Amino acid sequence: MSYDEIGDLRFFSALVDAGSLTAAARGLGTSPAAVSRRLARIEARLGSTLVIRNTRHFGLSETGRLYYERGLAIVAEIDYLEEEISSSTRAPRGTLGIGAPVELGRRQIAPFIEAFSARHPKLNINLALASEGVYDFSDSLDVVLRLGLPDTPGAVVTRLASTMRVLCASPDYIRRRSLPAHPRELVRHDCLCLRRNKTMALLNRWAIGNDTETEVVTVEPRLSATNAEIIHDWALSGQGIAYKLLCDVYQDLEEGKLVRIFPDLQGEKIDLYAVLPGRQHTRASVRAFVNELRPYIRTAGFMDQG
Repeated sequence: MSYDEIGDLRFFSALVDAGSLTAAARGLGTSPAAVSRRLARIEARLGSTLVIRNTRHFGLSETGRLYYERGLAIVAEIDYLEEEISSSTRAPRGTLGIGAPVELGRRQIAPFIEAFSARHPKLNINLALASEGVYDFSDSLDVVLRLGLPDTPGAVVTRLASTMRVLCASPDYIRRRSLPAHPRELVRHDCLCLRRNKTMALLNRWAIGNDTETEVVTVEPRLSATNAEIIHDWALSGQGIAYKLLCDVYQDLEEGKLVRIFPDLQGEKIDLYAVLPGRQHTRASVRAFVNELRPYIRTAGFMDQG
């Protein structure tokens, strides 16, 4: 396809969107006569009437509608291609909207964004947090970080890393109650459970094991909440044993504020995904965010890079 043909597609799209030769001329900064002449040249080249026009009516013929609809798709593909190529050398700029689960967002993503923003001063970044990290893209978000495989039609989904759930409690709780010797003994301990935010369903079936055997223990919580940070805070204050994501508690484990129970065993494995609407992954700011986040999260309680 020649440059003139691409230009004709762009011109014809602008003409149809304007709704008349006069309005198109105003938008293109030219005269109605010039618009009419160019339209006539396109129709002559194609050998078909594209626009049915008279003093009272402006409409598309069947071939005109086909030319318009297919032309929009072709022009969009060209624009996406050029954006993808140029984004590799262009500094990220503009606005970047990021969604994340509350605890991950506050403890890990927010500090990362501080450093990321310092490296890319032309970016304005918005961070939106939700209790379960679930958004739709009508929220004007460019990247959504999601724990667990998302089901978002039309989105580009990239696995970033994996974490896992671990059993943990404060040193104060362990001094008072001692450590369980076996996962089945969890039923005799004070347990802290998360509930689903909308349904209030209790997440009290805790899986813990190794590569060959997994034990699933159903606990009755002493305390439960719909917010993961509250569970975290209760664990820190000695209220009981929590089944937490390693990425949320790894720093407290390193500092001794929490103690991992059954350190040779592991709980449910959870993957972290970046969800990007449609072609958004071609933007320089989105590509930079995802690429720079990958190595960072490997130091923040995640086990491997996707």
